[in-house]
Amino acid sequence: MADAELTLSEVLELIEASTGKAIASSTWRSYVARGQAPKPARHLSRTPLYSREDIEAWLAGRPGSGARTDLRPR
Repeated sequence: MADAELTLSEVLELIEASTGKAIASSTWRSYVARGQAPKPARHLSRTPLYSREDIEAWLAGRPGSGARTDLRPR
């Protein structure tokens, strides 16, 4: 069975439902362009489709609000 595929608006809804915080579509596209979020699993014409499994894994591994991601443990 193939992963469920999500459109950008569905990804943004899932993020808001999971975190309680909304992000703009431009923010999401910026994350993807910088490699900070999963790339689309495929495109349907010009519409990016994302794997629900990839998005849920990304959400689970994402640092919390205010986390210092520039520091490494010694």
